[in-house]
Amino acid sequence: MQVHCMSELCGMVPFAYPELPDQGYRLIISQFIHSGLLDLVVTLLLQASVMRDLEKLIGWLRIGIIYLLSGIVGSLASATFLPYDIGAGPTGSQFGILACLFIEVIHNWYIIRRPTIQILKLSGYMVMLFLVGLLPMVDNYAHVFGFLFGLLLAFAMMPFITFNVTDRRFKLVGVVVCLTASVVVIVVLFVVFYTAPVRDCAACKYFNCIPFTSTFCDASEMTPRRLCNITDVTCN
Repeated sequence: MQVHCMSELCGMVPFAYPELPDQGYRLIISQFIHSGLLDLVVTLLLQASVMRDLEKLIGWLRIGIIYLLSGIVGSLASATFLPYDIGAGPTGSQFGILACLFIEVIHNWYIIRRPTIQILKLSGYMVMLFLVGLLPMVDNYAHVFGFLFGLLLAFAMMPFITFNVTDRRFKLVGVVVCLTASVVVIVVLFVVFYTAPVRDCAACKYFNCIPFTSTFCDASEMTPRRLCNITDVTCN
């Protein structure tokens, strides 16, 4: 639950209904807030290397849509499954961009030398990044959902060439399926978040951080409590 200082002191828009979340703009704003200098440097390096080349390939509009929507879905998944963990940064967006590399290999399977090896290399990098997501202060839910949603959007939006009738049919059907699936994913997440939020799921935390010690995963967690009006003597 949002504490009162955010609305009374920090100038943010208050909840219309205190018991329900209605500040959807945070799903976008959180992508531009970084948890520290290292987080900012990683974002800039990714944008200056991988994202720059992809923008030249598919254009600023398509890469912008993939980047923003992957980040929104990643933040939404994190807020759904771990509502009391603190999170910021464009990790979902970054994994959505990395998903574009997989789709680039798939679209050009017949002209890339040893495409299976390329997929295995990319998969190895992603597995390492997901393992890093098991450490505290790193959001694995944003990683996974941003990556999966990025795969769907990238397959549907990235330009492709066809090599034969079967290949063309496969890619056109894939575009329709991926667009439909992406709409379903984001709608389901919004419905779950607003109507049946996951408030108490002990198992969900193990996907985001493995508690090697009793306090290992406490860095990003917070305990929710209702703040009281100082004149209300009955509130605890």
